[in-house]
Amino acid sequence: MWVIIGVVLALAAGWVAVRIDGKRNPRPMAMRWEQFFLDNPVRRRFFGPAVVLAHLGAVRGLKIGEIGVGVGVVTEALTVATGENGKVWGIDVQPDAVRRTRRRLGRAQLSSRAKVVVADGTALPWPDSSLDRIVMVAVLGEVPPADRYRVLQEVLRVLGPHGKLVITEFWPDPHYIAAPRLAQMVTRAGFRVEGTLGNRWIYTTVAIPWKRSAPNGH
Repeated sequence: MWVIIGVVLALAAGWVAVRIDGKRNPRPMAMRWEQFFLDNPVRRRFFGPAVVLAHLGAVRGLKIGEIGVGVGVVTEALTVATGENGKVWGIDVQPDAVRRTRRRLGRAQLSSRAKVVVADGTALPWPDSSLDRIVMVAVLGEVPPADRYRVLQEVLRVLGPHGKLVITEFWPDPHYIAAPRLAQMVTRAGFRVEGTLGNRWIYTTVAIPWKRSAPNGH
């Protein structure tokens, strides 16, 4: 019994330390830890790609950009969901993440329907008004606070006329951003929150450029 309590306390202390470090020095999770925490049966049981897809709505045939592909779990699901007439573009600042995601897509024979490259969210490699959705899963908190507004402004630039930004956050991710704070961030960047689905532990916020909510589209 005491051994179990000791293990639980050690894990809790470790998480607190990582959380504090993540707040002070936001950065992408090391790939070995990302692989361990994100690509395992337990994680897929409680927070799998289906959670993200359920809040995206109908995506077949759409052009979707994913910022921060990580190990490619969501990227693969998005590529399948968009179908043969859709397209997925993904980026990550970590070359190893891009390599792993490309391998995953190759094993699933999806390489022709998705393109993943090394790039930074502050300078998205996509043309203006070119995408229908931008997806970010537990990524924005890894971006240094000084750059988050730039990332959201870049998202605003690349979204098409009916585009939507879809951000999913889940606890206990050490870079977790609470829904009220996230709403303030995207609103400041020029979006209007269309809705937030889920609960305080796992939620998805859907936002659209605020100009679309103005009379006559102006």
